[in-house]
Amino acid sequence: MNLKKGDMVWVEVKGAPSNFGYGEVFEVWEEEEAGEVFTFFCEVNGGLRMGYFKNIIDKPNVRMTNKLFEEKKAIAEILKKKKLI
Repeated sequence: MNLKKGDMVWVEVKGAPSNFGYGEVFEVWEEEEAGEVFTFFCEVNGGLRMGYFKNIIDKPNVRMTNKLFEEKKAIAEILKKKKLI
């Protein structure tokens, strides 16, 4: 897989509130022991996260897409209350 900055990916994320994440790739590099890794801005769990190429999810399931929709809706509500959108 040829991943580059700006790509949007679903990835398995251990230790996060959800065991998966979705977001825009920020940086891609090679680690000696871990192999190819990347950082991404997670829209599901929040924050800058690290993922492994081997943990990229090709096709998200319904639970995953629903969680992303819920998080985006919650953020939109907060921004409306603050009158930012």
